[in-house]
Amino acid sequence: MPRIGGGGGPIVPPGAQGAQGAQKTEKSDFAGKVTQVTQATEAAASQQAKGAQQSQMTGKVREIAKRLASGQLDQKEATREFVSLVIEERFPDFKKKKKKKKDDEEETGEEQLEEAVTELIDRDPVLAKRLQTQFQKLGKQS
Repeated sequence: MPRIGGGGGPIVPPGAQGAQGAQKTEKSDFAGKVTQVTQATEAAASQQAKGAQQSQMTGKVREIAKRLASGQLDQKEATREFVSLVIEERFPDFKKKKKKKKDDEEETGEEQLEEAVTELIDRDPVLAKRLQTQFQKLGKQS
């Protein structure tokens, strides 16, 4: 049995050590539960925000699909607008407000990326057809 205060102190009964260990276990269990609840709450809030963002994007894609179905856009313009939406969602810092540019100004990095991805989709017949099919489905749902 260990002695309190070193070699000459009183003897600590064996049951007292177990009580101290139980208190530490209860504290760590409580801290673990608080952490779990906090993480669950953060995850739920994150999931809710993500769902709202996805429904907002779906609404914008439906708008593109409607305009494509009504003939206001052609397939390439619809693809470009879709690519722009995806870039805006995935890279919010990259996508800045569009400025009206003069004829002599060069394309921005954002515009170059949009054009490159749009061309890539247009050159892949399977991907282009799949996107066109999705636009048609969304256009009919509205």
